[in-house]
Amino acid sequence: MHSDRKPFSLFIYLFITRYFEFLIYGVLKYRLLIGKEDKDRVLERKGIYKAKRPEGQLIWFNAASVGEVLSILQLIRLLSEKNKNLNFLITSTTLTSARMIANVAPKNCQHQFSPLDTFRATKSFLTHWKPNLAIFVESEFWPRLLLETKALNIPLGLINARIEEKSFNNWKKISQTANSVIRLFDFAFAQDHKTYKRLLSLGMSEDVLLGTFSLKSQAKKLGYDEIEFKKLKEFFRDRKIWVAASTHPGEEEILAKAQKKLYRSDKKYLLILVPRHPERGKLINKELVSMGQEIGIRSRNQEVNSRTEIYLADTLGELGLWYNLSDIVFLGGSIIDIGGHNPYEPCRFGAAIMHGPFIYNFQEIYDLLHSNGVSTMVEDSDSLVSQVKSLNQGKKASELGLKGLKLVNSLKDESKVMIKVINLFI
Repeated sequence: MHSDRKPFSLFIYLFITRYFEFLIYGVLKYRLLIGKEDKDRVLERKGIYKAKRPEGQLIWFNAASVGEVLSILQLIRLLSEKNKNLNFLITSTTLTSARMIANVAPKNCQHQFSPLDTFRATKSFLTHWKPNLAIFVESEFWPRLLLETKALNIPLGLINARIEEKSFNNWKKISQTANSVIRLFDFAFAQDHKTYKRLLSLGMSEDVLLGTFSLKSQAKKLGYDEIEFKKLKEFFRDRKIWVAASTHPGEEEILAKAQKKLYRSDKKYLLILVPRHPERGKLINKELVSMGQEIGIRSRNQEVNSRTEIYLADTLGELGLWYNLSDIVFLGGSIIDIGGHNPYEPCRFGAAIMHGPFIYNFQEIYDLLHSNGVSTMVEDSDSLVSQVKSLNQGKKASELGLKGLKLVNSLKDESKVMIKVINLFI
């Protein structure tokens, strides 16, 4: 590591993550017990690996969850086109992202769980994988991992960077530590203009911060099973479908109340409910049944009949299928304070968008959609009912969805600039 004197808060952090690793391993053990870690791969979190490092150059992307992982796949494909000999490693922390990437990763790319930010885990990770370039995605600033990487003279990049107001205010409280971490990067691209300004405020140089560009704005349309789509399209042909995607605890009850009101007014209404974390399916089903609603469950292959009010899509990797079945989509994580989820994905299927008030994770694109009349804010079950009914009038939903599709497709693609910069460091 660097020998220069470190800020006190950073010194304390590094001290704890070196000499009190057993406490962090205790947290890991607890996460394993409650099902938030993969029991077959938990050693990866400690820097112990079964997989071998591929021969040749290796670019390492460190992400967090599904959204970040999916956003870099197109970038990997574009980099591979320029250099057929490149290999890629993606690290992430969530079980969902690991399962997802297993189905979509190209042959020259493999996934591992991110190492804990402890002395032994980070050292072991870097010794084993020996990346030629490390690229951190969005807001995964792990101080020890960054410092250890930099100490080995491995170039560091930051792409799709996003710093929310709350995180920014927390970093400002330890501004010297923030400056020490931020200045480790050799190049960076912010996801939006607010993050761009915040990175500069925290000490990033304008020579390093090369512009704003969201990878998600240029990601490919989500894939889906064409046979399954035709089957479900026929199955639901007499129903008025609306989709609630990436929902969180606290939102399903509001959505279920809205669907109950819609179903009472017209038995054709059907809600396809897609929780952000499919493993919550059993709990959600229990809650919905207790509300007296008829549920069909995707993971159990249950069929839908005229009495079915909600189809619980508690499976992984089928979001494109659900988006393709309806012109009306509510995006979760927005009625409760999560910050909202990716609106680019349903827009690419020509869907009209509904969302709650908490959309700061994607504020700029939501502002653009809203200013063009493509998205609408809802706050409770009554406003959901009103909006779903409004969108079901004539071709209103499909017309708005087409407008959103054209808007998203018109966004400028800056990926060539990013690829050019990345190629300078490999």
